[in-house]
Amino acid sequence: MCIELSDQSGTFEQRATMFQKTVKKSFSLEGRGLHSGKDVSIVVHPAPADHGIIFKRTDVDHHHAYIKASFENVSKTYLRTQLTNSFGVSIVTAEHILAAFAGLGIHNALIELSEAEVPILDGSARPFVKAILEAGVFELAKKINLYQVVKSIRVGNADAWAELRPARKFSIDFEMDWPGTALGKQSLDIPIVNGAFVREICDSRTFCRKGDVVRLKHEGFALGGGIENAILVGKDEMTASNGLRYADECVRHKILDALGDLSLVGRPILGKFVSFSGGHGLTNMLLRESFNRGDVFVSKKFSDGDRDKLPGFDISNDDTRNIL
Repeated sequence: MCIELSDQSGTFEQRATMFQKTVKKSFSLEGRGLHSGKDVSIVVHPAPADHGIIFKRTDVDHHHAYIKASFENVSKTYLRTQLTNSFGVSIVTAEHILAAFAGLGIHNALIELSEAEVPILDGSARPFVKAILEAGVFELAKKINLYQVVKSIRVGNADAWAELRPARKFSIDFEMDWPGTALGKQSLDIPIVNGAFVREICDSRTFCRKGDVVRLKHEGFALGGGIENAILVGKDEMTASNGLRYADECVRHKILDALGDLSLVGRPILGKFVSFSGGHGLTNMLLRESFNRGDVFVSKKFSDGDRDKLPGFDISNDDTRNIL
């Protein structure tokens, strides 16, 4: 066992090992869907090695209820990532909880949902990270496999694109431009290794243009959205509950989303993800094209030389100070 959580002090430390992980015990959360506005409960259970992340809808027939978190199951990407199984059963807004698992180096769990949409909670991945850390992380008796990027690939056009490049460490470089708004241009290039996601990214919240709110609600989206779980971007100011957590919180949230969507390959990625004005659709397109080409990734077993190159392997008390 490589992880320790002290109930007395609330401290947490996770040491790098080459073995797969899951949650130590089941935990539950309740909230409402960002887009559906419906109340939803979620229960996360431990899972064995090579299980992957699998969602289970508890409100549909048991035989049709399971949906594997895979880029091949992505069916819609407008405003959120939707996963659909072969029976047509879907879950939506999967990206934040997927980012939490990937950022903590966990790749096996069963996630039960009482409704189709994962709860938005505070609009970030922090509540999921906190719940996982409090439940504990358990090491399994099987080694981790990686996908190493060996050839660059880009999808998109001049206005919006996404790219994977070979690199020594996993990192995300994201740039966005919202002209005519208080957001303007934001960019961040950050290695997502060890506790960086927990420390720098997981608490960044989703965001929306103020001028789009009425239209989105009319279209049936953002019915559960509000100032308590989203940043509203206006022409001259950005409004958020208790203020912005970072001056560049919006681009940090885009990095959070990208990590969640990239985790749908089912393994850690050793490489660099770069995007300009990208989103769920471009990231999924990039993964599909990468595997269609067949020469972008090579499969690789985690080794001692991969320590400090991937998210969630060495996590210290300093990383979790603002979470626990």
